[in-house]
Amino acid sequence: MSTSTTTAEPAVSAGTILRDVDWETYCQHRDEPANDHLRMSYLDGTLILMSPEFVHEEGGESLGLLIRGVTSGLGLEVKGIRMTTLRRGTARVKGGGKEPDNAFYFGENERRMRRMKTLDLAVDPPPDLAIEVDNKADSEIALPIYARLGVPEVWRYDVRGHALWFGRLAGDAYREVDRSVCLPRLTPTLVLQALKAFEESDMGENAWYEWLKEWARGLPEAPAR
Repeated sequence: MSTSTTTAEPAVSAGTILRDVDWETYCQHRDEPANDHLRMSYLDGTLILMSPEFVHEEGGESLGLLIRGVTSGLGLEVKGIRMTTLRRGTARVKGGGKEPDNAFYFGENERRMRRMKTLDLAVDPPPDLAIEVDNKADSEIALPIYARLGVPEVWRYDVRGHALWFGRLAGDAYREVDRSVCLPRLTPTLVLQALKAFEESDMGENAWYEWLKEWARGLPEAPAR
């Protein structure tokens, strides 16, 4: 991809990193339908292009189904936006953009966004929770982008190492936390246990969804902070 303001179609490979890409060029390429198969991460002139593999997508889908099963079991509403592009720019090369592997609104933000058909972070809130799945890349590099966009909570799931990290936005960086802010009954350990129960069983996704609802109802209340 040219780093000038041309709109020529980029020829890229998975994991390509481009520097000195201006905000307008990033937006032009992100909005080009021919690039819909690519995930793009942008922060202040650095653009990363990825084309996820099956195991990566499976991890994001499993965590998304877990969120839906848990919220259903607990009687909570949720709005998922999956891989919607989140972006906000302020100058020629100043801005951030990212497609999460999954993302959700809860509570007041869910009610605000419930019937919305578009998302504009200049006026709309960012999702309350974004999920990043690590397969061959390290999603730590995504954290400054999410911080710039104001996403309050990020989960990072290492799909090959079966590790999960919860982070809460504190200032302009994320601090590791031992339980979810959005869903306080969930800890990384509990989520990994639920994923393991699915992986080691012969349940299909629908059966696991029903299992998750019952599992969620039996989770202990979060301790008072």
